[in-house]
Amino acid sequence: MLEQPNIPEEHLRACLREQYALAVATLEFLPLGADNRSGVYRMESEQGTSYLLKARSGSFYEPSCLVPHYLSEQGIAAVVAPLPTKSGGLWTRLGEWTLIVYPFIEGHTRWNPGLTDAQWQAVGTALRQIHQARLPAEGFPALRTEAFDPAEYRRMVHALETEHISAEGGSQMEQTLRAAWRTYQQTIHTGLASLERLAAVLQRQAGPFVICHADLHPGNIIRPQASNEVFVIDWDDVMLAPRERDFLFVGETRGDGSVQQDTTAFFQGYGQAEIDWIALTYYLWERAIQDLLYDAEAVFLRDDVGEANKAAALKTFHAVFVGASNEVDKALAAAAHLPADLRIPTRRHLYEY
Repeated sequence: MLEQPNIPEEHLRACLREQYALAVATLEFLPLGADNRSGVYRMESEQGTSYLLKARSGSFYEPSCLVPHYLSEQGIAAVVAPLPTKSGGLWTRLGEWTLIVYPFIEGHTRWNPGLTDAQWQAVGTALRQIHQARLPAEGFPALRTEAFDPAEYRRMVHALETEHISAEGGSQMEQTLRAAWRTYQQTIHTGLASLERLAAVLQRQAGPFVICHADLHPGNIIRPQASNEVFVIDWDDVMLAPRERDFLFVGETRGDGSVQQDTTAFFQGYGQAEIDWIALTYYLWERAIQDLLYDAEAVFLRDDVGEANKAAALKTFHAVFVGASNEVDKALAAAAHLPADLRIPTRRHLYEY
């Protein structure tokens, strides 16, 4: 969230004092992240200890706290888990907001510069530990399990195109996004068709399912200065799925910011892994469709999203198709490994109208 949540600071301070026994000396909003439902703050207690406070509006996904807490308890040092309240809970409520407190780890989460080879190797080691972790006997009842069902994406795209893309007028941002959607509309529909084709296969033969972070990009990996350590944060999308769910961003950037195609360093830490290219291609297309829908929703449907967040959504919408983070090209590159009857058309064909 790039704009500060509408929460009175005195209410935050009172809640932290009551629920966490934290006397807050300073509280600083940090305009970070693309999630426009979550705001983060750096706070320092009167004793001089720094913490990260996350405030999330709307529905709350309990496994986002329960699973990292469990993994941390299993000794996986790279997992950043929430700190408990006085009563032992992992979160608390303040009106419509869910508040979560974490230890503050000094380091950066920028995409550019990205991770060094040594840091990617450390990520591989940590992810192997996460994927090998056994669920507790009682499990996590609310933990999502991959179903490979893209029907909701088809419904959402249809609704968006019917109600907003086919319309006229609106704000300048709405008109700009509408024009961009129309430019890439055939590509979007090709992605949806590819999801449906691959899902039909994966519903029969995917697996095994493991604990997946499900959003393991460089922005969710803290790298302390002058260190090869890594810390995994933001477990909002955690789920049970094939391990390829966590391979989407492997080798995303080098330490100098250039795009990295070589994933050797990561797999030196993770170990040998035979890639299920059907699953990986599915997830790459799914990520692209999810990002497009998320950005369109921010511009067309969210009255609570400010201008800065809407402008950021326009920028990330275009990034799905062009630039270093081009998600469409990544899906097409993975598709080259598929059997011939499952392959996706080339980029040249996608833009032939």
